[in-house]
Amino acid sequence: MHILLPLLVLLALRVDTRKAVLFAPLALLPDLDAVLGYHRMILHSFIPVVVLPMAFIVYSKYKRPEWLMSALLVQYYLASHIVLDLAGVAFFWPFTTEMLYFQPELRFNLIGGINFEWHFRMGLTAYKPMVDTDFIAQSTFAVLLLLVLAAVVYRHEAKSAVLRVWAIVRSAVLRN
Repeated sequence: MHILLPLLVLLALRVDTRKAVLFAPLALLPDLDAVLGYHRMILHSFIPVVVLPMAFIVYSKYKRPEWLMSALLVQYYLASHIVLDLAGVAFFWPFTTEMLYFQPELRFNLIGGINFEWHFRMGLTAYKPMVDTDFIAQSTFAVLLLLVLAAVVYRHEAKSAVLRVWAIVRSAVLRN
């Protein structure tokens, strides 16, 4: 979901398809901190997600304006990863290892009519190393199922989109 959801948003906004697809793997970059044994800590903090990309954006704006869109896409993909992980990230590392969490919840029930309940929790909690996680969570499965259903219904458009993405990736790989 870290690649797919942000990419779909950019495609819906009609951002340059080629750049949106080529930069999409950056959305996975923060998870490399798991290799170091500190998942959701080092590369999920504000330094690699906000400070470094913002420096790249400022540099691009004043010194290399032709890089500005690329700099914005780097920032977008890194930030999107953190937003999708906001059930708990050590965002303020190295100053603290406490995990920032943001958990909005909207529920409805039909008991005595249509009722909506809104629960919102946020704060800091002790760092808990993630040794395992759902590869495909329930909500992720639901989104994937909806995408498959949409692809079946709009199969001609989906086929054309997949072929366009493949052509972009292929031309980028062959060029390098």
